[in-house]
Amino acid sequence: MQPITTVEAVLQKIDTFSGEAAEFQLPISESLMDKIGINMAIITDRILAKGWTPNGFQQEEGYRVYSYRDLNGFGC
Repeated sequence: MQPITTVEAVLQKIDTFSGEAAEFQLPISESLMDKIGINMAIITDRILAKGWTPNGFQQEEGYRVYSYRDLNGFGC
């Protein structure tokens, strides 16, 4: 799995995915983990706009693979 290294590429991957949230895996490079958290806030905002919520991550060498689930069932 190739980690994604730009916010623009992450947003494009999110926007073009047409399956279920549980099927989506997002490999994000540690270089996008800025100290303030702006990059992840932008990414999470796009995820929430799809009706998804974060469902944890798996740490890999130099990146994290994030998983998601549908917001339905969370009272949202």
